[in-house]
Amino acid sequence: MTTTDIRVRGMAELIATVPLQLGYRPERSLVLIFLEGPDEGSPSARPAGRIRLICRMDLPEDAGAFEETLEAIHQIVWQHQPGLVGALSYEADEDATAILAAVASTCVSLGSGVYQLARVRSTRWLALCPGQDDPGVWRELPSTDRVPAAAELIWHGACTGPSREELTAVIRGGDATGQASLAEEIEAYLTRFAAALPDDGSAGTGPRSGPAGKPQVADRFLERAALAWRRLLDPTPEGPAVTDLPPAVVAQGLVFLWDRGFRDALIAWVAPGQLGPGLLPPDVLAAFVRHLPVSRLRDRARLDRLVTLCGLVRDDCAAPILTVTGQVAWAINQGTVANIAIERAREVDPDYHLAVLTNDLLRAAIPPPPGPFVRGA
Repeated sequence: MTTTDIRVRGMAELIATVPLQLGYRPERSLVLIFLEGPDEGSPSARPAGRIRLICRMDLPEDAGAFEETLEAIHQIVWQHQPGLVGALSYEADEDATAILAAVASTCVSLGSGVYQLARVRSTRWLALCPGQDDPGVWRELPSTDRVPAAAELIWHGACTGPSREELTAVIRGGDATGQASLAEEIEAYLTRFAAALPDDGSAGTGPRSGPAGKPQVADRFLERAALAWRRLLDPTPEGPAVTDLPPAVVAQGLVFLWDRGFRDALIAWVAPGQLGPGLLPPDVLAAFVRHLPVSRLRDRARLDRLVTLCGLVRDDCAAPILTVTGQVAWAINQGTVANIAIERAREVDPDYHLAVLTNDLLRAAIPPPPGPFVRGA
């Protein structure tokens, strides 16, 4: 799910912007685009085309998947009630005409108009709606440098990045040896943390449960965690890559994600707008103010570092960082990253509550709060 606020005119222009809006070129995918209805008083019957939501799902491969896909589409269209819906099938050698026709029927049954149906193969597209763009003729898509809406997206920092499969590989990780080594570092840091607490557990000022089940968090460990996250989230060119950071620094940051107050404060700090300061632990916010730069740009630099971090973590330690990544991705309108991260979080810990809630948000295509962001060039 991706929300946007650009305006396009014409189906070819719309298709040309999809990879920029999703962040990758879809493959074997069904893409739904929710648009506003026609401008009132417009002499043209065709819509002005302000895009409100883009949803991607796999093309169904059998009858069971076909029904599940239509059920999901029914729920999303019923919830959002778009004025118009465009549907695209990104194909290899299959013909998705039947699923596109079924999508159109579902939308009409729920009171939404159908703007256009189209099949897309490589750099060509085929319109399926009679009377629009010469149905039955495969046409070449325009290059992005000829599409004003694409230029606007690029100016604001959009780009076509890795494929969904490549993103999945990064988030899931593949270096079992490296993951095991980091897990040992995390366990060692937890042991040092527990040993540093006095017998009565009164090690700090915060009322939250700590990552080792202790009632309070040691202030000096909180400071270390905030400093670690400053390095983990540092997007500057001169800063080290996440994979080049010492494992001890990575462990210091990850351990504190088991503290719910710290975890939620980090999400709110990186993606402002979800929780107000009054709802977050004051000692954590104070540590963040001292050590973390304020995030106000709706860009992917910090999210890309979170994505890399996810791949470094073994499954038994991964649910918190995966959920943080999913929440941040959802908040800054990167639905594909959010879905991949939360999918792995649900696999490794089906009962991790925030992952369950985030999954519900994504499945229902709930848009994120606007947040106090500024545009990033």
